[in-house]
Amino acid sequence: MLTRKVLSRPAVAALLVLTVAAAVFAVSAAATSTTTTSTFYACLFKGTLSKVSTAAHKCPTGYSVVSWNAVGPPGAPGSPGAKGAPGAPGTPGAPGRDGSPSICILVTLCTWGSNFSGGSYGFSAPTAIAFDGAHLWVTNRTADTVTELNASDGSWVRTIVNPFNQPTGIAFDGTHLWVTNSGGDSVTELNASNGAWVQNYFGSSYAFDYPDAIAFDGTHLWVTNSNGSTLTEMNASDGSWVNTYPTWFGAFNSPSGVAFDGTHIWVTNLAGNSVTEFGSNATWVGTLSGGSYGFNDPYAVAFDGSHVWVTNRGDDTVTELKASDGSWIRTLSGGSYGFNDPDGIAFDGSHIWVTNAGGNSVTELKASDGSWVQTISGGSYGFSQAAGIAFDGTHLWVTNLNGNSVTEIFSH
Repeated sequence: MLTRKVLSRPAVAALLVLTVAAAVFAVSAAATSTTTTSTFYACLFKGTLSKVSTAAHKCPTGYSVVSWNAVGPPGAPGSPGAKGAPGAPGTPGAPGRDGSPSICILVTLCTWGSNFSGGSYGFSAPTAIAFDGAHLWVTNRTADTVTELNASDGSWVRTIVNPFNQPTGIAFDGTHLWVTNSGGDSVTELNASNGAWVQNYFGSSYAFDYPDAIAFDGTHLWVTNSNGSTLTEMNASDGSWVNTYPTWFGAFNSPSGVAFDGTHIWVTNLAGNSVTEFGSNATWVGTLSGGSYGFNDPYAVAFDGSHVWVTNRGDDTVTELKASDGSWIRTLSGGSYGFNDPDGIAFDGSHIWVTNAGGNSVTELKASDGSWVQTISGGSYGFSQAAGIAFDGTHLWVTNLNGNSVTEIFSH
């Protein structure tokens, strides 16, 4: 005859554990059974259960026999109902951040030791840099060459030797690359797909005179002539000359940088402490100058979608303008920004990046309000007269004029 006893607290705890185990046992052992409960038997001694079984059995002398009922498994699931119509897709999540540090040299190793340099790259006073969607193109001013790199890993693709003469500026038009030859008063066209030479453009009709910067507006190319204080316009489709705008037309004075904002062309006048704005139909809109703008040897220019940003080499500042009407917004200055002979400038979609040729550094600003984010410097980055800068959609690439190298850093 089975004896039932009131269990001590340790025995209750043990029993609860075994009840759970028993339920699991029942699920596995009776998956097809219609039984809803099972009786379990065990021996109890000093609060410890043993010989747990679904069959009644005798216990050793001194042990008590206990039993309990455990609920069996649920019945077999019914057949699934018809599927409902798929729900609407959810809103895509925000893009994930790169798993690498926010600021790091070279994607593959994240170490400064892989800064792109050395004879295999052919860098020699690398000056300007452009991105074509897959590759980076770098002008080597003192070697009369252009180097092509894979943007994916920075590996060398080729170095194009001819027919450059102090190549300075470079622009991509979607199919071809256009290089200004400041020493040869010409512009070279290359096929971006294979680096093949297409043509050199020069002669009196183009009026190139130390051509410096170059920009593409979707149809035409615009070239600043630093020595001639003029601006040359070309057809990108065939390189034909469209017009050369004289000094008086745009108050040009050693024009250096040039950028397109989707509607207007913006030209910095290094010696004139001014910026000239052209309309889409090559009409002069205005020349911005005077102390209120804060221009002082304005050099490079970039567009962020709403505003135009200008580096001022003369007083280590950056000026922000409203693109829609050319009105002054602010001039950023002071030691907190780390500007030191600010040279190149680029926009990454959220931030403005400025190369500091004199400070061997790069300054990052928030485009929304011009606030300082950080200034990157130090030997680990390999900056040495940081000059040109380009954004490839994920990373920034900086040419080091004195270091004969190119540094890659992560954007945010």
